[in-house]
Amino acid sequence: MKFMKKLRVKLRKWRREYLDFSTNSYKVIWAVIFFLLVALILNLDLIPNQVDLRAGQVSQSDITAPRTITFIDEARTSELRQRAADTAPRVYEEDSTVEENVLKKVDNLFTAVTAEREFFYNNKISLTEENETEQGQVNETGSEDSAEEEENKLTAAEIQNFSQAEINEIADLIRAEIGYELSQESLGVLITLNQEELSEIEARTLNLLENKLGSRILPSDLVSAREELRQSAMEMDISRDRRLAIAEITETVIAANMFLNQEATASRRQEAIAEVEAVEKTVRQGEIIVRKGDVVTEADIEILERLGLQKGGINYYNIAGRILISFILVLLLGFYFYKYQKDVWQDNSKLLLIELLILTVVFFAKIMTFFQNPFVDFMVPTAMASILLTVLISSDTALITTLFISLLIAPIYDMNFNIVLTSFLAGLIGIFSVTRVKERGDIIRAGLNVSFILIFLIGGLSLLQQNQDWTYLLWSIGGGIVNGLLVGVLANGLLPYLEDLFDMTSSVKLLELSNPSQPILKRMLVEAPGTYHHSVIVGNLAETAAEDVGADSLLARAAAYYHDIGKLKRPYFFSDNQFGGENPHDKTSPNLSALIIKSHVKDGVEMAEENGLPSKIIDIIKQHHGTNLISYFYQQALQANKHDDIEKKDFRYDGPKPQSKEAAIIMLADITEAAIRSKNFNKNNHDRIEGFVRGLVKDKLIENQLDQSNLTLSDLDTIVKSFVKVLTGIYHQRVEYPDKLLKEMKGGNNSD
Repeated sequence: MKFMKKLRVKLRKWRREYLDFSTNSYKVIWAVIFFLLVALILNLDLIPNQVDLRAGQVSQSDITAPRTITFIDEARTSELRQRAADTAPRVYEEDSTVEENVLKKVDNLFTAVTAEREFFYNNKISLTEENETEQGQVNETGSEDSAEEEENKLTAAEIQNFSQAEINEIADLIRAEIGYELSQESLGVLITLNQEELSEIEARTLNLLENKLGSRILPSDLVSAREELRQSAMEMDISRDRRLAIAEITETVIAANMFLNQEATASRRQEAIAEVEAVEKTVRQGEIIVRKGDVVTEADIEILERLGLQKGGINYYNIAGRILISFILVLLLGFYFYKYQKDVWQDNSKLLLIELLILTVVFFAKIMTFFQNPFVDFMVPTAMASILLTVLISSDTALITTLFISLLIAPIYDMNFNIVLTSFLAGLIGIFSVTRVKERGDIIRAGLNVSFILIFLIGGLSLLQQNQDWTYLLWSIGGGIVNGLLVGVLANGLLPYLEDLFDMTSSVKLLELSNPSQPILKRMLVEAPGTYHHSVIVGNLAETAAEDVGADSLLARAAAYYHDIGKLKRPYFFSDNQFGGENPHDKTSPNLSALIIKSHVKDGVEMAEENGLPSKIIDIIKQHHGTNLISYFYQQALQANKHDDIEKKDFRYDGPKPQSKEAAIIMLADITEAAIRSKNFNKNNHDRIEGFVRGLVKDKLIENQLDQSNLTLSDLDTIVKSFVKVLTGIYHQRVEYPDKLLKEMKGGNNSD
């Protein structure tokens, strides 16, 4: 215990010498160092690289597995799933419109042949022949129409008289009409047929196509369907050129009547893939992965990498990415404190504490990655930083820092969402568990809460991902349980040292200091009992008032207990401890008496520093009298001095004036308790007490003693009411017992 106390004293001394900085230049220096350390940790590799092999090389030694691992054989699993997807049946649907469209194309072709050759022939007829009755000299219109209709019908002889050039020209017109390509030979055959022969060819073509389209034709069957149509056409008992024309027409217009249903087929593929289970591969501890003289394969390289035995090349892109992420996160964290938490931004000690805890957790997480085990993956103690920051600074600071740490460890664990989520939620549980800490055991309980929640969180993530690996799940849950226990132990153990190192006061520390068993308080009770009881009442007054105005009530009580410890040096010089005996001030001059009275503040500061009290309490000890005038001895000096050389400053406390609400409340509670105790008026009169207290507070307000305390007039009114409430309870009127009852209580009446 003595060693620990000495260590904590050395920590305080080291902090005052090296960490007591306040300028922005230090802030920048520490921020740069913090960023560089974070970037270094993220890219740090502490495990010595054992091998550097490539696929195809010959191993120069036997390489064995240092531990047992089970992993998914991605290559084999992918191969099986691809095979299942490739062999999954395709889903086809029939298109009923295909046959109609194909037959319509054939009909359009033959209609075009008839129409285009007649059109061409009619345009070819010479218009030089003069009609005698140019303006309608034909006797009967009906006879004229019949003659014209008869004239438009081509005879076989006229068709045969088409020259090759004319046939080619008619063929071009037909192609333009039907919209698809047929050879010149086939179109030439159709153009030179008479109407009866043309109808026969059309009928044969349609018959072939109808027979073929009556069966299923897949896109992959089109080649064989065309071959069958050509073969059927060539078996017809007609001339060869006509058979070839029919074959080309059918081959050209035929189309698949069954089409692939992409959505249904994709669904079948996915079902087939889902039915293929992941192939697990287990490498047991001591198993030889690569034998000396063997050629290293890709599968061997994968196992070496999973075991962390393979020396990888430097991935500069990965390094640059981690550095960039670190820079952005550090920048955002600093901006958040600068914009939304001025008290943290302006206190470099708090910033340094935050940076230290972040580095500790991130470094711990980096070390955990080298074990490549689910047990240690979930042991990152993010909640430790969350708990410590909540207790030492605030829950808001702890929350943003927890988020920062969780995001920062994401690249360490290859963006593993499970690790990031459990880290953040564990930190939240830690924050919620220590919002009201009354003893150090509460921190241990917070760690147990983290363990309890992580059991369900890790299990829920496993169910969400449908992970049926029970071994992995049990190891992960075990890591979560150890995480909480580790968090509780580390946070509880580090708290007192962080308090001393960074000069911060937690509620746990204040509760411990408020315990009457503290050595300095026990000494005060024995050596200066009046001062002790005065301090206890001041503590009651200050705690109630601080709670009512929204100040730190726990700090107010603890500081009130210690505000007069300087009186221990000369207790008999203070009226609290004189109990009707001789007053030593009767034999000293007013100036010396005032100096002795003032010195209790300086003595109290020295004793507080020797006993390792927090700086917040030391500041209140300095400020609890402000620059008040020691009026009793000042008046004595004025009466005893016949010259006008008495200066008020010699009879004032050195200050400074109260700089916080808690210090101002203790000043008011101190003078109120002392004044009330010294007055002889009826203390059972509530209105009299309130008027007296208001007068005391008003005097301090007029003397400008409260100017720097941030107390408002409304706060002062609340403080007065709080003081009156407590004082009324202390000095309440008691019921007077009857004489007979008093005798019975004393045992005086025993007649019965």
